[in-house]
Amino acid sequence: MKKQTRWIIAAVCLLLVITVGVGLYIRSTQMAGEKAGAITLNLNGKGVTVTLKDLNQAAFEGETVNGKGDRSTHAYRGVELKALLTKNGLDAAKVTAVTASSADQYTAELTGDEIREDKRVYVAVEIDGKAVEGIDAGTNGAQLVVFGDPNSRRNVRYLSVIDVTGN
Repeated sequence: MKKQTRWIIAAVCLLLVITVGVGLYIRSTQMAGEKAGAITLNLNGKGVTVTLKDLNQAAFEGETVNGKGDRSTHAYRGVELKALLTKNGLDAAKVTAVTASSADQYTAELTGDEIREDKRVYVAVEIDGKAVEGIDAGTNGAQLVVFGDPNSRRNVRYLSVIDVTGN
């Protein structure tokens, strides 16, 4: 009887360990999926997480200029920044400045006037039919795209945070 009880206790413990392990694996996978490709909008002191799915709204295209002055036209998929801000409860008319930051700490600043200008500032999730690459190999991400600049210095790859200043 003692031997049989030990086997039952061992089997129950093993099932418990397996159940906890599977639960932890599923949760960590979900959390990684939530973080992968998400950006944070800091609006009026509160952070809002925006997923890639939220950003994948419309096709657009435009010309960018690299540091050497070479021009290139690309087809994108994403959302205009002012529309993204409006969708998340911020009046774009009251925006005075925006700072976009990447996962590797690169930042770019834009004025409220630039944000409000039609077809000027976008958040892209796809470029020329391919997903925007995330900072970690094999992940998808987002990129800030600013049209009309003399170079693409303010196009922020690995976009992770957008801080909005407004009245």
